[in-house]
Parts: sequence; C-alpha cells; structure tokens
Amino acid sequence: MNLNLTATILLFGLLQSAVMIFLILRNRNLKLIPNRLLIALLLVVGFSLLPTLFGNLGFIEQNDFLRFLPFNLVIFIFPLLYLYFKSILNYSFRFNSKNFLHLVIPLVFTAYHILIWIGSLSVSSELKGAWIIRYGYFEIQLLHNITLLLFLFGYTIMSYLELRNYETNTISKAAEKYRTWMLTLLGLFFIGVLFELVTTLLGKIYGYWKSSPVDDWLGFSLTMIVKIYNGVVLYIMSFASYLSYSNPKLKKQNISKAVVEEQVKSILHMMEAKKPFLSADFSLSTFAELMETNPSTLSNFLNNYLDTSFNDFTNKYRVEEVKEKLRKGLYKSLTLEYIAEDSGFKSKTTFYRAFSKFSSQTPKEYIRQLEKKKVS
Repeated sequence: MNLNLTATILLFGLLQSAVMIFLILRNRNLKLIPNRLLIALLLVVGFSLLPTLFGNLGFIEQNDFLRFLPFNLVIFIFPLLYLYFKSILNYSFRFNSKNFLHLVIPLVFTAYHILIWIGSLSVSSELKGAWIIRYGYFEIQLLHNITLLLFLFGYTIMSYLELRNYETNTISKAAEKYRTWMLTLLGLFFIGVLFELVTTLLGKIYGYWKSSPVDDWLGFSLTMIVKIYNGVVLYIMSFASYLSYSNPKLKKQNISKAVVEEQVKSILHMMEAKKPFLSADFSLSTFAELMETNPSTLSNFLNNYLDTSFNDFTNKYRVEEVKEKLRKGLYKSLTLEYIAEDSGFKSKTTFYRAFSKFSSQTPKEYIRQLEKKKVS
C-alpha cells in the first residue's frame, strides 16, 4: 500500500466526512429533510473520491472487482446542493415527487454504472475492456459528461437565484454570514466539477494513459490536482457543515396564502392534538423534528406568520392547559406549582410570569374569579 500525498489528503477528507456524518446522526434527527440532504451530499462527494483513493493505494491492481466501481456520483452534487439550499431557506419545502425529479437523471446513470460493474465481475481482466465497449460504456460516459456540464451551469444559476432572495439589507449579520457560506460552498463545488470536466476532456483528447501538455507544464498530473482539490473541499465542507444550522433570522418568505394556511393548520393541530408542550423538555428543536423541518425556518415562520416567538407560543398553550385544570377544580386537591409543572412549566417564576402575561391576572385571581362564578 502506497500512502502518497494524494491518498493522504483524500483519506483525511473522507475521515472528516465520516466523523461529521456520525455527529449529525447522533445529535440531530434524521427525519429532518435538510439533515438527510446534507448527509446525502457528504456521501456523494465522499464516494466519488473512493476510486481515486483505491487506485493510489494500489487496491484496484490487487482486486480486479474494484474496476468500474459505480462510485462516480459527481452528477448528484448540484441537484442535491440545490435541494439542500431550498430545504434550509424555505419553510414550506417538502421532498415530494416534484423535487425527486431532480434526482431521476443521476439515478438513471448510476443504475447503468451499477449494472456495468455487476456484469463485469464475471468477465476476466483481459476481456473487460471489450465487454464494456459492447454495452456502450464510452458513449454513455460522453452523455454523462454532457449532462454533468448542463447540471453544472443550470443548477449553479438556480442555486444562486435561490440564495439571492436573501439580500444583505433584509437579514441579520448572522444570517448574512450563513448565506455567504452557502455561496462559498456553491463556488467551491462549481470550480471542482468544472476542473473535473476539463481533466476528462484532456484525457479524451490525449489519452487517459498519457500526459497532456498541461501535465507537462505543471510537472504533475492535473487529474491528481483536481482530486486533491476535491478532497480538500470535502474536508472543509464536512468541518463546516455541522455548524450549518446557526439559526439565522431570514427575511419573510414569499409563501402563498394557501401554503401559509396549511402550515398554520398543521402547527396548531400538532399542538392541540399531540400536546407536545406538556413535556418540560419541549424545545424549538424537538418541535422542528415533529414538524419535519429545521429550527431556523420554524422560528422564522412563527415570527413572520403567527407574530409570536416559540417561547410565547408554547407558554400560551401551557397557560391554557393550566386554566383548563383549574376550571376542573384540581386546585382544591393539588398545588398550583404541581399543576403548572404537569402542564409543562419548568419553573415557578416562568409559570407566574406567563400566566400574568396571557391572562392579565395572577393564578390566584383567576381561581377567585372561578369561585365567584360558582357562587353566583
């Protein structure tokens, strides 16, 4: 095994990616769409570097079954990146059949490469070249690269337009840094995939086993430089992706009235039917998991469309729960503190403050009012 510079850098990038995927799985809910898309993006970039790593380590020469390994998944990068940005920036985003269409073409190419790899396993090393030619391998590769070029420019423009909706003068400084990072990530991938296509073109012109004039000028294989670059990008992306939910205050989305009403109905149904606020550990993160979104977009939606913060929204429900129990006369056998705790309040101070805020009276005043009604 030859652990050279290229293999070492690729290995570091892959290990960092694996660590970040583990942390995401451990500390975040996999039900959240942005989490799934982020993991998919990390896996796609990581798997795409594996053939180069195996080649540098000499694994492919020693293990013939690794040839034509269907791990060239670069074509997935820009559709996934676009969907990832949309899932973060739009509260109403759902991974439905319409959004799935973005992945259909990459899946078709991947299915073809999987079939080629499976078929080649039963063919001897000497005949593999002739075998893949018979099944149009190089023609499909050309079509793949043309599609990748179209994806490169098409999805970059689409992603940029998605991000451009958040102008500097409409969002906070924290959100602007967040948007800047997404634009940087988009630029890094654009350069990386463009370089990948350039090396493929040079290989097609001069032959994959010969040095191109660019290689002679650099004194080093351009293909290896591109792979090193992509390994570094994977490392940077992995290192920074875990911080991707910094909860920026994004500007109000241009969501249709019908979508807003649907989301409001869904949120209210969750609170009234499931009553998650009864748990003292109920938080914005757990609520976002239940709603299958992320904390920042949920907080943004509550502020912009329900004109309330998460804490006020939750405490109002808890106060109503306390009132319901008081109307049932539970205060005669239970303490106010116990009723408050049973309704989700963590502390006595928070309970009294919230009750006064949403009822314009203290709990004891409310009880006296109930008793007067019974007497009259």
